[in-house]
Amino acid sequence: MFSLQFKPKPKHHSSRCPAPLAPRVGFSLVEVIVALFITLMVVLAAYSIFQLALKTKPRLQNRAEIVQNMRAVFDRFSRELRQANAVVTTLPANEVLFEDGHGNLDNVPLQYLRYHLVDANLYREVSYYAFSTDPSKHVHYNDLDVNGNLPSATVTEDQLIGEYLTSLSFTLSNGDISITATFNLNPETLTLTAHVAPRNLN
Repeated sequence: MFSLQFKPKPKHHSSRCPAPLAPRVGFSLVEVIVALFITLMVVLAAYSIFQLALKTKPRLQNRAEIVQNMRAVFDRFSRELRQANAVVTTLPANEVLFEDGHGNLDNVPLQYLRYHLVDANLYREVSYYAFSTDPSKHVHYNDLDVNGNLPSATVTEDQLIGEYLTSLSFTLSNGDISITATFNLNPETLTLTAHVAPRNLN
C-alpha cells in the first residue's frame, strides 16, 4: 500500500531591507539658540567698533589740526629767531620783540617782529621805528634823536599765524632762545619746546 508524503514548502525569507529612515529636516532648538547667540555677538562687536570709530575720529582730527598748527608756528619761530639781530623784549616773557635779521640779506628796511598771543591766536606783528622829524627813515628802537628822544614805533602788519595756543613762553639762556607752547583743541592738548640759537646776537 502506498503512502503519499507531502513535504512542506520551505519558507522564503524576504530579501528586502527595511525602508531607510527619512532624513531629518531643519535644526534643533539648541542649534538655533547657538546660531542666534553667535550672530548677536558678531553684531554687538561690529556696533562697538563702529561706536569706537565715531568717538576716535574727532580726536584724531583735532590732533592732526594741532600738529599742523604746531609745525607751522615752530617752523616760523626757528627761521626768524635764528636771524634775529637783537632781542628787544626782556626774557623770560610770553611774547617776544626782536630785530629782523633778514633785512641784512634781502635789502629789507630795518624792521622788528613781535610774536604775541590774543586769546588762543598767535599773531606776527611787523613794525619799524622812526623819528617824527624823518618818518620815512627806519632806525633802531634804542636810537636817540638830537634831543635825546627815542623813536616811535609804527605797526605795518599784524598777521594771524597760529591757532589753539593756550600758553606761550620765551626764555634766553646762554645765547639760546627756548620756546615753549601749549596747544589745545578739546580734548587734545600738546606741548612742545624748541631751542633756537640766533646767529647774529651780540
